[in-house]
Amino acid sequence: MDLLMEERVFGKLDEVNASPEYKKNVAATKRILEYVVMVPGWQDKLLNSPLKALAEIGLGDYPDPDCLKILLSREEAERANKEIKLEDMPLSVLRYRNFIREKFQSRDEMAAKDCVPKDKRFAAWRTRQRNRCWIDLGMRNASIIHTPLIFEFSLGCSVGCPFCGVAAQGLKTVFRATPENRQMWQDILRTCKEVIGPAAGTGTCYYACEPLDCPDYEVLTADYADILGAVPQTTTAVAMRNPERTKKYLEAMRQREIKVHRFSVLSLDTLHKIMAFFTPEELLDVELLPQFPEAPDNHFTKVGRARAGEVATDETQEDGTIACVSGFVVNMAEKSIRLVTPCPSDESHPTGEIFVDRRSFTDAADFAAVLESMIADNMVIDFPRTEPLRLRETITIEETKDGIEILGRKGFKLRLTGNDDIPAELYKHTAQLILTGNKSPYDIVGELMTSINAPAAHVFFILNKLGRGGIFQEPYGSK
Repeated sequence: MDLLMEERVFGKLDEVNASPEYKKNVAATKRILEYVVMVPGWQDKLLNSPLKALAEIGLGDYPDPDCLKILLSREEAERANKEIKLEDMPLSVLRYRNFIREKFQSRDEMAAKDCVPKDKRFAAWRTRQRNRCWIDLGMRNASIIHTPLIFEFSLGCSVGCPFCGVAAQGLKTVFRATPENRQMWQDILRTCKEVIGPAAGTGTCYYACEPLDCPDYEVLTADYADILGAVPQTTTAVAMRNPERTKKYLEAMRQREIKVHRFSVLSLDTLHKIMAFFTPEELLDVELLPQFPEAPDNHFTKVGRARAGEVATDETQEDGTIACVSGFVVNMAEKSIRLVTPCPSDESHPTGEIFVDRRSFTDAADFAAVLESMIADNMVIDFPRTEPLRLRETITIEETKDGIEILGRKGFKLRLTGNDDIPAELYKHTAQLILTGNKSPYDIVGELMTSINAPAAHVFFILNKLGRGGIFQEPYGSK
């Protein structure tokens, strides 16, 4: 059992140690569950006639079909967890649970460690945005890695999905790998590696665009992997536009690193074509996203183009976002850089993004200068001590018996309590001065040193703690 739980599917190629039999079993389970969440009525067919249903999709040899009930039903899962010892749990269940756990662990490690920029100003700014999103987005923030860097090879998108969360415009132009362009691209990658460090390789080469619109996507992403040492994650809505190309690209990337990629599945017909063309093992590292209304597990988030009512949205997904970057989006086609970070979608932020800054560049040398300028102009390690601190509009602070409570959107609460070193009263006095407005950190420290003889270091500790928590407006604000 210990050996089973050590088997891994994702990671650098030399770190992946799952056996072929292990991967085959997990891939089969994954495919069965994909039919459940995307094909209307298929779950009932599976539960009523499991052998027949599995045979219809080419998985008639799947071991122990009855174990699928544990993966399909919360009640069955809870019953199994109570009544079945771990060593007696069906092998397919253990393997698939481990597979999902591995993906979540990888995502969480990326957000907490891998995506942290080398530049200390950038790292501090990203930390504040990530913490702010816990206040603004709640548990939705758990799925956001806040990558510091994303590239786009095209201006616009050829697909035009009615649910597009970033409301991509129609395709206008594409960056091609001419000798001159490719040299600029490689130089830009080297600059990003120098400034951002290994975190530069945690992003993607698409955002408000379709990656496979670029005929040279394979060449350009190979340069990305060579220079940044990581494979960029790919999500495509046109996997079956040229399925041989898609398959060849995925296989080439697997030779470098096993990573999660995604297909947006836009129709039931497309799903069947995908299942017929790719084996379960070939899609083991590819998530299939049900992006069509009749899919049982489809939930369009009300963000971007979906806000216009072109598709029915899930009311539980209101005020959401699909943004995954707290950092720079570099469009190579129009030579632009925009600094963005996620936020809840509303009338002021329809795509669920805060646009902090946007600039253009002319060549690789200019890119380096613009990148440094955007960091210097928009990011600080600590808030300036001589400028007034301003609470964000969605934040209030209230006193409690033991300290203070930070209140945010939709019931968010964060309680800070005093202790022997920093008493509750100091939290309260600090909060009172923050709430009066127009007071800088030096103002607050000076007043508390005079009025209650508070140690300056303790007051600065509280202010820095609140600042890192993302409750203050950034010093330079959105442009």
